[in-house]
Amino acid sequence: GLFQRHRRPRFTLADSSHSFTREEIAPVITVSLISALRLLGIFLMLPIFSAYAVRYPGASTALAGVAFGIYALIQCIFQIPLGWASDRWGRKPVLLVGLLLFSLGSIGCALANDIYGLILARALQGTGAVGAVAFAVLADLTRPSVRAQAYTVTGIAIGASFMIGLLAGPILAANIGLNGLFYLLAGLGFLSMVLTATSFPPDRRGMQSEAPMTFKAIVGQKNLKAIFTATFVLSFALNLFFFTYPLSWTEIGFDKAQLWKVYSVIFLPSILLVFPYMRRAEKAGRFRRPIMIGWLTATLGYAIYLVGANAQYDLLLYVSGAAFFFGYSIYQPMLPAFLTQQVPASGRGTASGVYNSFGFIGSSLGGMLGGALIHISPALPEFIGVSVLIGWFFLGLPVPPEADS
Repeated sequence: GLFQRHRRPRFTLADSSHSFTREEIAPVITVSLISALRLLGIFLMLPIFSAYAVRYPGASTALAGVAFGIYALIQCIFQIPLGWASDRWGRKPVLLVGLLLFSLGSIGCALANDIYGLILARALQGTGAVGAVAFAVLADLTRPSVRAQAYTVTGIAIGASFMIGLLAGPILAANIGLNGLFYLLAGLGFLSMVLTATSFPPDRRGMQSEAPMTFKAIVGQKNLKAIFTATFVLSFALNLFFFTYPLSWTEIGFDKAQLWKVYSVIFLPSILLVFPYMRRAEKAGRFRRPIMIGWLTATLGYAIYLVGANAQYDLLLYVSGAAFFFGYSIYQPMLPAFLTQQVPASGRGTASGVYNSFGFIGSSLGGMLGGALIHISPALPEFIGVSVLIGWFFLGLPVPPEADS
C-alpha cells in the first residue's frame, strides 16, 4: 500500500536505464565486499613488507624484494587459466578454490622461519588468483548502461580497503608483527569464502553456450592493448614506489611504526577528490580529461620523489606520495569498465585474466626491481619509475569507449 504509492514515482523509464535493478544491487555489493576483504589483506602488507622482511634469517634487500614480488608473479601466471575456468565451470567454485589457496598460503607465510620459507609461502598465496573472476562476474550480472557504475562501486570498496590497509598496516605490524598480519590475512580469506558460499549470486549459464573468444583475438585488439599496457605500467610503478618509499622515510630517521601518519597525509587528496571526480566523469561519459590528469599527476609525483628521496626533504616526500597515488587512483575505476564494454560475454573471463596478468607482471617486476636496483644506486628505482611513466605516454594512453569519442 503506502510503500508502493511512494516507490513508483521515484523511478521513471528514463531513470531506470541508469539505475541498478534489485537483481543487480545484490551481486554488485557481494562482489565488492569479497574483493575488498581479500585485497585488504594485501594492502595491509604493502607499506611495511620491505621494512620487516629484511629482518628474516637469511634475508637481504634483494631477497626481500623477491618475497614481495613473487606473490604477484604467481598471480599473473594463474589469472588467465582461472579466468578461463570460471567461463567453463562457473564463477563460484573457482572463486572458492582460489580463496582457499590464498588462505592456506597466508598461514604458511605466518609460520615461515626464514626468508626462503617466506618466499615459498608467498608463492602458494599467489595461486589464489581470483581477481579475473570478480571482474567477469560484475560484467555478467549488470547491464551495459550501469556497468561503469558497478565498477565504480567495487572501485570505491577496493579503494577504501587500500586506504584502510595502508593506514592500519604499520600500526598492526608494530603490535602483532608480520606473522600476526599473515594470520589476519588468512582470517580475511576464510571470511571471504564464507561470504562467497552464502551470498554469491548464481551464474548466468547462457554465456557458456557461446563460442569463446581466443586469447589471440583478445590481445590483438588495439584498444585492449592500451588498457593492458596501462594496468602493467601502473602496477609496476605502484610496487616499485611502495617498495622504496617506506625505506626513504626510515632513512631520514622516521620510525616505521609511525608510517601510518605519512600514509594518512598522502591519501587525503585521493579520499576527498578521486571518487567524486570519477563518478561525475562517468555520468557525463567524458573520460579523456581524467585519463590525462591521472597520467600527469602520477608522473609528476614520481619525478618529485626522484628529487625528494635524494635530497631527503620530508615535504617533497609527502607531495610526491600524494601526487603519485592521486594519479594512480584515477585509473582504477576506469580500466575494468573500459575493458568489459569492449569484450563480449564469451571472452570476459579470459580478457579479465589477461588484464589482471598484465597488472601482476607489472607488480612483480616493480617489487623485485625495487630490491635489486636500490643496491646499485638509491636514485635508480625512482629514475626507472619516471622513465616508464613517460614512455607510457608515447606508447599510448587508453582510449575511452564510444561515449566520449
